[in-house]
Amino acid sequence: MPEQKRCLSGIQRTSQQMTDTVNFEPGEGLLALAAESRFGARVVFNEPLAKHCSLRIGGPAAVWAEVETAEELVELARAGEAEGLELTIAGLGSNTLFPDEGIRGIVARLTGELAAFEIAAEADDDTAVMRIGAGAVNAHVVRALHKGGWVGAEFLALIPGTFGGAVVMNAGTKEAELSEVLLDVDVLEPDGAGGYRRSTWEPAKLGLSYRHSEVSDDVLVLGGRIRIRRGDVDEARQAVRRDKARRNRTQPYKLASVGSTFANPKGDYAGRVIEEVGLKGHAIGGARISELHANFFINENGATAADFLELMALARSRVRHRFGLELRPEVRFVGFDGFKRMLEYERRLEEQGC
Repeated sequence: MPEQKRCLSGIQRTSQQMTDTVNFEPGEGLLALAAESRFGARVVFNEPLAKHCSLRIGGPAAVWAEVETAEELVELARAGEAEGLELTIAGLGSNTLFPDEGIRGIVARLTGELAAFEIAAEADDDTAVMRIGAGAVNAHVVRALHKGGWVGAEFLALIPGTFGGAVVMNAGTKEAELSEVLLDVDVLEPDGAGGYRRSTWEPAKLGLSYRHSEVSDDVLVLGGRIRIRRGDVDEARQAVRRDKARRNRTQPYKLASVGSTFANPKGDYAGRVIEEVGLKGHAIGGARISELHANFFINENGATAADFLELMALARSRVRHRFGLELRPEVRFVGFDGFKRMLEYERRLEEQGC
Protein backbone atom coordinates (compact mmCIF):
# COMPACT_ATOMS: atom_id res chain seq x y z
CA MET A 1 0.00 0.00 0.00
CA PRO A 2 1.44 3.43 -0.93
CA GLU A 3 2.80 5.44 1.94
CA GLN A 4 0.43 8.12 3.17
CA LYS A 5 1.85 11.63 2.99
CA ARG A 6 -0.05 14.45 4.67
CA CYS A 7 1.15 17.39 2.57
CA LEU A 8 -1.64 19.73 3.67
CA SER A 9 -1.40 19.13 7.38
CA GLY A 10 -4.28 20.72 9.20
CA ILE A 11 -5.47 23.05 6.44
CA GLN A 12 -9.00 21.73 6.38
CA ARG A 13 -9.23 21.53 10.16
CA THR A 14 -8.72 25.29 10.47
CA SER A 15 -11.01 26.29 7.57
CA GLN A 16 -13.74 28.70 8.64
CA GLN A 17 -16.26 26.69 6.66
CA MET A 18 -15.53 23.65 8.82
CA THR A 19 -16.47 25.40 12.06
CA ASP A 20 -19.53 27.34 10.92
CA THR A 21 -21.91 24.42 10.66
CA VAL A 22 -25.40 25.32 9.50
CA ASN A 23 -27.94 25.63 12.32
CA PHE A 24 -31.06 27.11 10.77
CA GLU A 25 -34.09 28.54 12.55
CA PRO A 26 -36.95 28.76 10.01
CA GLY A 27 -39.19 31.78 9.73
CA GLU A 28 -42.97 31.80 9.68
CA GLY A 29 -43.29 31.12 5.96
CA LEU A 30 -41.30 27.89 5.95
CA LEU A 31 -42.78 26.78 9.26
CA ALA A 32 -46.27 27.24 7.84
CA LEU A 33 -45.34 25.33 4.69
CA ALA A 34 -43.89 22.43 6.68
CA ALA A 35 -47.01 22.31 8.85
CA GLU A 36 -49.37 21.91 5.90
CA SER A 37 -50.90 18.45 5.76
CA ARG A 38 -50.19 18.05 2.04
CA PHE A 39 -46.46 18.27 2.73
CA GLY A 40 -46.61 16.01 5.77
CA ALA A 41 -43.09 15.04 6.82
CA ARG A 42 -41.62 15.98 3.44
CA VAL A 43 -40.09 19.21 4.74
CA VAL A 44 -37.39 18.82 7.41
CA PHE A 45 -35.06 21.39 8.96
CA ASN A 46 -31.32 20.92 9.65
CA GLU A 47 -31.27 17.54 7.93
CA PRO A 48 -27.83 15.82 7.67
CA LEU A 49 -26.95 15.60 3.98
CA ALA A 50 -24.64 12.65 4.57
CA LYS A 51 -27.85 10.59 4.77
CA HIS A 52 -28.80 11.58 1.22
CA CYS A 53 -25.74 10.87 -0.92
CA SER A 54 -23.75 7.82 -1.92
CA LEU A 55 -20.51 9.26 -0.53
CA ARG A 56 -22.00 9.64 3.00
CA ILE A 57 -20.43 13.08 3.43
CA GLY A 58 -22.11 16.39 4.21
CA GLY A 59 -23.31 18.63 7.02
CA PRO A 60 -26.94 19.71 7.53
CA ALA A 61 -29.19 21.36 4.98
CA ALA A 62 -31.17 24.25 6.42
CA VAL A 63 -34.19 22.73 4.66
CA TRP A 64 -34.55 19.28 3.13
CA ALA A 65 -37.69 18.69 1.09
CA GLU A 66 -39.27 15.99 -1.03
CA VAL A 67 -41.29 17.67 -3.77
CA GLU A 68 -43.98 15.97 -5.86
CA THR A 69 -45.10 18.63 -8.37
CA ALA A 70 -43.73 21.64 -10.24
CA GLU A 71 -46.20 23.83 -8.33
CA GLU A 72 -44.79 22.62 -5.00
CA LEU A 73 -41.28 23.30 -6.25
CA VAL A 74 -42.14 26.91 -7.13
CA GLU A 75 -43.94 27.39 -3.81
CA LEU A 76 -40.96 26.06 -1.90
CA ALA A 77 -38.54 28.25 -3.85
CA ARG A 78 -40.61 31.37 -3.10
CA ALA A 79 -40.81 30.55 0.61
CA GLY A 80 -37.06 30.06 0.66
CA GLU A 81 -36.35 33.30 -1.18
CA ALA A 82 -38.28 35.18 1.50
CA GLU A 83 -35.68 33.92 4.00
CA GLY A 84 -32.65 34.27 1.73
CA LEU A 85 -32.41 30.57 0.88
CA GLU A 86 -31.55 29.26 -2.59
CA LEU A 87 -33.07 26.02 -3.85
CA THR A 88 -31.00 23.13 -5.19
CA ILE A 89 -32.20 19.79 -6.56
CA ALA A 90 -30.10 16.90 -5.26
CA GLY A 91 -31.40 13.80 -7.04
CA LEU A 92 -30.16 10.63 -5.35
CA GLY A 93 -26.81 12.24 -4.55
CA SER A 94 -24.98 9.56 -6.54
CA ASN A 95 -22.23 11.82 -7.91
CA THR A 96 -22.53 14.57 -5.31
CA LEU A 97 -20.17 16.11 -2.78
CA PHE A 98 -21.87 18.21 -0.10
CA PRO A 99 -19.81 20.56 2.14
CA ASP A 100 -18.83 19.60 5.68
CA GLU A 101 -20.48 22.72 7.08
CA GLY A 102 -23.76 21.95 5.35
CA ILE A 103 -25.89 24.22 3.15
CA ARG A 104 -27.80 27.30 4.27
CA GLY A 105 -30.40 26.70 1.60
CA ILE A 106 -33.13 24.34 0.45
CA VAL A 107 -32.08 20.96 -0.93
CA ALA A 108 -34.89 19.12 -2.70
CA ARG A 109 -35.44 15.62 -4.00
CA LEU A 110 -38.07 15.18 -6.72
CA THR A 111 -40.70 12.51 -6.09
CA GLY A 112 -44.35 11.86 -7.03
CA GLU A 113 -45.27 12.97 -10.54
CA LEU A 114 -41.80 14.48 -10.94
CA ALA A 115 -40.36 10.96 -10.65
CA ALA A 116 -42.93 9.27 -12.93
CA PHE A 117 -42.36 7.96 -16.46
CA GLU A 118 -44.57 6.77 -19.30
CA ILE A 119 -44.65 6.02 -23.01
CA ALA A 120 -45.94 9.36 -24.24
CA ALA A 121 -46.43 8.60 -27.94
CA GLU A 122 -45.68 5.94 -30.51
CA ALA A 123 -44.45 7.37 -33.79
CA ASP A 124 -45.02 4.02 -35.49
CA ASP A 125 -44.91 0.32 -34.65
CA ASP A 126 -41.14 0.35 -34.13
CA THR A 127 -40.38 3.68 -32.40
CA ALA A 128 -41.84 5.68 -29.54
CA VAL A 129 -41.25 8.58 -27.17
CA MET A 130 -40.88 8.14 -23.42
CA ARG A 131 -41.53 10.99 -20.99
CA ILE A 132 -39.41 10.76 -17.82
CA GLY A 133 -39.57 12.85 -14.65
CA ALA A 134 -36.29 14.28 -13.40
CA GLY A 135 -36.65 12.37 -10.12
CA ALA A 136 -37.04 8.97 -11.82
CA VAL A 137 -34.35 6.42 -10.95
CA ASN A 138 -32.48 5.50 -14.12
CA ALA A 139 -32.41 1.76 -13.48
CA HIS A 140 -36.19 1.75 -12.90
CA VAL A 141 -36.73 3.47 -16.24
CA VAL A 142 -34.78 0.82 -18.11
CA ARG A 143 -36.62 -2.03 -16.39
CA ALA A 144 -39.95 -0.46 -17.38
CA LEU A 145 -38.79 -0.09 -20.99
CA HIS A 146 -37.84 -3.75 -21.20
CA LYS A 147 -41.08 -4.84 -19.58
CA GLY A 148 -42.99 -3.05 -22.34
CA GLY A 149 -40.85 -4.54 -25.10
CA TRP A 150 -38.77 -1.41 -25.76
CA VAL A 151 -35.00 -0.87 -25.94
CA GLY A 152 -32.61 1.96 -26.71
CA ALA A 153 -31.60 3.40 -23.34
CA GLU A 154 -29.80 0.47 -21.70
CA PHE A 155 -26.81 2.64 -20.79
CA LEU A 156 -29.01 4.41 -18.21
CA ALA A 157 -29.17 1.20 -16.17
CA LEU A 158 -25.46 1.66 -15.46
CA ILE A 159 -25.83 5.30 -14.33
CA PRO A 160 -26.59 5.45 -10.59
CA GLY A 161 -29.00 8.26 -9.81
CA THR A 162 -31.90 10.03 -11.45
CA PHE A 163 -32.84 11.12 -14.94
CA GLY A 164 -32.47 14.80 -14.01
CA GLY A 165 -28.90 14.20 -12.94
CA ALA A 166 -28.27 12.32 -16.18
CA VAL A 167 -29.49 15.37 -18.13
CA VAL A 168 -27.32 17.85 -16.23
CA MET A 169 -24.21 15.66 -16.63
CA ASN A 170 -25.02 14.29 -20.10
CA ALA A 171 -24.46 10.94 -18.43
CA GLY A 172 -23.31 7.94 -20.37
CA THR A 173 -21.05 4.94 -20.67
CA LYS A 174 -18.62 3.81 -23.33
CA GLU A 175 -21.66 2.38 -25.17
CA ALA A 176 -23.79 5.54 -25.39
CA GLU A 177 -24.71 8.84 -23.75
CA LEU A 178 -27.95 10.69 -23.12
CA SER A 179 -27.48 13.24 -25.90
CA GLU A 180 -27.89 10.42 -28.44
CA VAL A 181 -31.51 9.71 -27.46
CA LEU A 182 -32.68 12.94 -25.81
CA LEU A 183 -35.48 14.81 -27.62
CA ASP A 184 -36.16 17.72 -25.28
CA VAL A 185 -36.18 18.78 -21.62
CA ASP A 186 -38.87 20.38 -19.42
CA VAL A 187 -37.43 23.08 -17.13
CA LEU A 188 -38.33 25.86 -14.74
CA GLU A 189 -36.20 28.89 -15.57
CA PRO A 190 -36.04 32.38 -14.02
CA ASP A 191 -38.54 34.71 -15.68
CA GLY A 192 -36.56 37.88 -14.95
CA ALA A 193 -39.20 39.18 -12.54
CA GLY A 194 -38.34 37.13 -9.48
CA GLY A 195 -40.34 34.07 -10.50
CA TYR A 196 -40.13 31.06 -12.77
CA ARG A 197 -41.56 30.11 -16.14
CA ARG A 198 -41.94 26.58 -17.45
CA SER A 199 -40.16 25.98 -20.76
CA THR A 200 -39.20 23.19 -23.13
CA TRP A 201 -35.57 23.18 -24.22
CA GLU A 202 -34.19 21.42 -27.27
CA PRO A 203 -30.91 19.51 -26.74
CA ALA A 204 -28.92 22.22 -28.56
CA LYS A 205 -29.85 24.73 -25.84
CA LEU A 206 -28.43 22.46 -23.14
CA GLY A 207 -24.86 22.72 -24.46
CA LEU A 208 -24.23 19.00 -24.09
CA SER A 209 -20.70 17.61 -24.36
CA TYR A 210 -18.77 14.76 -22.79
CA ARG A 211 -20.14 14.39 -19.20
CA HIS A 212 -21.16 18.04 -19.19
CA SER A 213 -23.96 20.48 -19.93
CA GLU A 214 -24.35 24.26 -19.83
CA VAL A 215 -27.46 24.10 -17.63
CA SER A 216 -26.97 26.80 -14.98
CA ASP A 217 -27.71 26.32 -11.29
CA ASP A 218 -30.79 28.56 -11.39
CA VAL A 219 -32.52 26.35 -13.99
CA LEU A 220 -34.52 23.48 -12.47
CA VAL A 221 -34.84 20.38 -14.66
CA LEU A 222 -38.30 18.81 -14.29
CA GLY A 223 -37.99 15.98 -16.81
CA GLY A 224 -37.52 15.18 -20.46
CA ARG A 225 -38.35 12.95 -23.39
CA ILE A 226 -36.19 10.29 -25.03
CA ARG A 227 -36.48 8.26 -28.22
CA ILE A 228 -36.93 4.49 -27.81
CA ARG A 229 -37.50 1.60 -30.22
CA ARG A 230 -38.66 -1.97 -30.47
CA GLY A 231 -35.88 -4.52 -30.21
CA ASP A 232 -34.58 -7.74 -28.74
CA VAL A 233 -35.36 -7.24 -25.05
CA ASP A 234 -33.71 -10.49 -23.98
CA GLU A 235 -30.45 -9.48 -25.64
CA ALA A 236 -30.71 -5.99 -24.14
CA ARG A 237 -31.19 -7.43 -20.65
CA GLN A 238 -28.23 -9.75 -21.12
CA ALA A 239 -26.08 -6.84 -22.26
CA VAL A 240 -27.01 -4.89 -19.13
CA ARG A 241 -26.16 -7.91 -16.95
CA ARG A 242 -22.79 -8.33 -18.68
CA ASP A 243 -21.91 -4.67 -18.23
CA LYS A 244 -22.95 -4.72 -14.57
CA ALA A 245 -20.88 -7.85 -13.94
CA ARG A 246 -17.86 -6.23 -15.60
CA ARG A 247 -18.26 -3.10 -13.52
CA ASN A 248 -18.59 -5.08 -10.31
CA ARG A 249 -15.31 -6.84 -11.14
CA THR A 250 -13.40 -3.67 -11.98
CA GLN A 251 -15.04 -0.90 -9.94
CA PRO A 252 -15.90 -0.63 -6.20
CA TYR A 253 -19.60 0.09 -6.67
CA LYS A 254 -20.59 -1.36 -3.30
CA LEU A 255 -18.44 1.14 -1.40
CA ALA A 256 -19.27 4.76 -0.55
CA SER A 257 -18.14 6.79 -3.55
CA VAL A 258 -19.35 9.20 -6.24
CA GLY A 259 -18.57 6.76 -9.04
CA SER A 260 -16.02 8.24 -11.43
CA THR A 261 -14.34 11.17 -9.69
CA PHE A 262 -12.89 12.71 -12.86
CA ALA A 263 -14.02 12.71 -16.48
CA ASN A 264 -11.66 10.82 -18.76
CA PRO A 265 -9.19 13.08 -20.59
CA LYS A 266 -9.40 12.90 -24.37
CA GLY A 267 -7.77 9.74 -25.64
CA ASP A 268 -6.92 8.42 -22.18
CA TYR A 269 -8.42 7.25 -18.89
CA ALA A 270 -8.40 9.15 -15.60
CA GLY A 271 -7.91 5.92 -13.65
CA ARG A 272 -4.85 5.00 -15.70
CA VAL A 273 -3.03 8.31 -15.24
CA ILE A 274 -3.82 8.47 -11.51
CA GLU A 275 -2.45 4.95 -11.11
CA GLU A 276 0.64 5.85 -13.16
CA VAL A 277 1.55 8.66 -10.73
CA GLY A 278 1.50 6.17 -7.86
CA LEU A 279 -1.69 7.21 -6.10
CA LYS A 280 -3.72 4.01 -6.35
CA GLY A 281 -4.59 3.10 -2.75
CA HIS A 282 -3.40 6.46 -1.39
CA ALA A 283 -5.43 7.82 1.55
CA ILE A 284 -5.90 11.22 3.14
CA GLY A 285 -7.93 11.22 6.34
CA GLY A 286 -10.89 8.91 5.79
CA ALA A 287 -10.81 9.18 1.99
CA ARG A 288 -8.91 6.70 -0.17
CA ILE A 289 -8.26 6.14 -3.87
CA SER A 290 -9.60 2.65 -4.54
CA GLU A 291 -7.17 -0.22 -4.99
CA LEU A 292 -9.59 -1.65 -7.56
CA HIS A 293 -9.96 1.41 -9.81
CA ALA A 294 -7.94 4.60 -9.37
CA ASN A 295 -10.71 6.92 -10.59
CA PHE A 296 -12.92 5.85 -7.69
CA PHE A 297 -12.31 7.81 -4.49
CA ILE A 298 -14.05 6.18 -1.55
CA ASN A 299 -15.18 7.22 1.91
CA GLU A 300 -13.39 4.47 3.77
CA ASN A 301 -13.58 5.68 7.34
CA GLY A 302 -15.60 8.78 8.21
CA ALA A 303 -14.11 10.98 5.48
CA THR A 304 -14.87 14.68 5.31
CA ALA A 305 -15.44 16.78 2.21
CA ALA A 306 -12.07 18.38 2.97
CA ASP A 307 -10.37 14.95 2.88
CA PHE A 308 -12.02 14.22 -0.46
CA LEU A 309 -11.09 17.59 -2.01
CA GLU A 310 -7.53 17.32 -0.78
CA LEU A 311 -7.20 13.89 -2.37
CA MET A 312 -8.65 15.25 -5.63
CA ALA A 313 -6.19 18.14 -5.53
CA LEU A 314 -3.27 15.76 -5.02
CA ALA A 315 -4.33 13.60 -7.97
CA ARG A 316 -4.80 16.61 -10.25
CA SER A 317 -1.44 18.10 -9.27
CA ARG A 318 0.51 14.86 -9.77
CA VAL A 319 -1.16 14.14 -13.12
CA ARG A 320 -0.59 17.70 -14.34
CA HIS A 321 3.14 17.54 -13.55
CA ARG A 322 3.59 14.08 -15.06
CA PHE A 323 1.37 14.18 -18.13
CA GLY A 324 0.43 17.85 -18.67
CA LEU A 325 -3.25 16.91 -18.33
CA GLU A 326 -5.96 18.81 -16.46
CA LEU A 327 -8.34 16.30 -14.85
CA ARG A 328 -11.87 17.72 -14.87
CA PRO A 329 -14.05 16.73 -11.88
CA GLU A 330 -17.06 14.62 -12.76
CA VAL A 331 -18.31 14.85 -9.19
CA ARG A 332 -20.93 17.57 -8.69
CA PHE A 333 -20.19 20.11 -5.95
CA VAL A 334 -23.54 21.08 -4.39
CA GLY A 335 -24.06 24.04 -2.06
CA PHE A 336 -20.48 25.33 -2.19
CA ASP A 337 -17.66 26.17 -4.57
CA GLY A 338 -15.82 22.89 -4.27
CA PHE A 339 -13.72 23.64 -7.32
CA LYS A 340 -12.38 26.83 -5.72
CA ARG A 341 -11.51 24.98 -2.50
CA MET A 342 -9.81 22.24 -4.48
CA LEU A 343 -7.70 24.84 -6.33
CA GLU A 344 -6.65 26.31 -2.97
CA TYR A 345 -5.45 22.87 -1.90
CA GLU A 346 -3.56 22.57 -5.17
CA ARG A 347 -1.84 25.90 -4.49
CA ARG A 348 -0.75 24.66 -1.06
CA LEU A 349 0.54 21.46 -2.66
CA GLU A 350 2.69 23.49 -5.04
CA GLU A 351 4.06 25.51 -2.12
CA GLN A 352 4.96 22.35 -0.20
CA GLY A 353 6.38 20.50 -3.20
CA CYS A 354 3.98 17.59 -2.85
